Amino acid sequence: MLRVAEPTREAVHALYVHALGRITALGPGGSAERVGPWLCVDAGLGVSDFNIAVVVEPVSNPVAALREAMNWFANRGINARFDLRGSVDRELLAAAMVEGLVFKYREPTMVLYPLPATFPAHLPLEIRPVETDSDIQQYCSVDRDEFHDQDFQRAMVERSVTMPGVTLHLGLLDGRPVARSMGMLLGELVAVHNVYVAPDFRKRGFGSALTAAAIAAGAREGATGACLEATILGFPVYEAMGFRKIDDYVVMGSDSPIFPK
Repeated sequence: MLRVAEPTREAVHALYVHALGRITALGPGGSAERVGPWLCVDAGLGVSDFNIAVVVEPVSNPVAALREAMNWFANRGINARFDLRGSVDRELLAAAMVEGLVFKYREPTMVLYPLPATFPAHLPLEIRPVETDSDIQQYCSVDRDEFHDQDFQRAMVERSVTMPGVTLHLGLLDGRPVARSMGMLLGELVAVHNVYVAPDFRKRGFGSALTAAAIAAGAREGATGACLEATILGFPVYEAMGFRKIDDYVVMGSDSPIFPK
């Protein structure tokens, strides 16, 4: 059996950048722009954690590059976070601290390769692709007890269901929507995003089941590996599935309302 090369950190980062650019286009009022060596994302929500800057090419002057991105956000009257790779962007991390940005958290970058032939079933959870208007409504309602972003979710989902390479998955327990996920394919690598399980239904394997659904959909379209950025809650789940950490995104930001110009 012919096997392709294991996904590299560079390939995983390229897919992360690709996903950010596409996901931004899904929400109302969102935009993404190349700013020097950065992809800068304005999610259009006025929430700093959804506005993101990520490096897309080598940086020769870290302080100047950082200020260029900060000014782009400040000129739009918004704050943002900087997702910097622990393995590559060390000089930018140092510059960020000099410029007064603070460490917020780390998101481990994880890969699964090769993909398993099958994943364990999680009965009685029903998992189905999001296709109909009813599916969209249920997908957006999964987090309604914890968050209040259903309008944004609906706008995002309505557009993403028509985008090539994007799949959405809904988990139902006795007809109630309790979990969801998104997959995004680029070449032979599928990225898993938006994995969420309602609080009352956690620690029952539903997160891994929805992650597996996104991976399986990518595998049917030719994916040989999977990647994701893990939260603290998700990390042990993904490790148990066979994912391994290959890097970190170190998230830096500011506690001020907007960046100073």
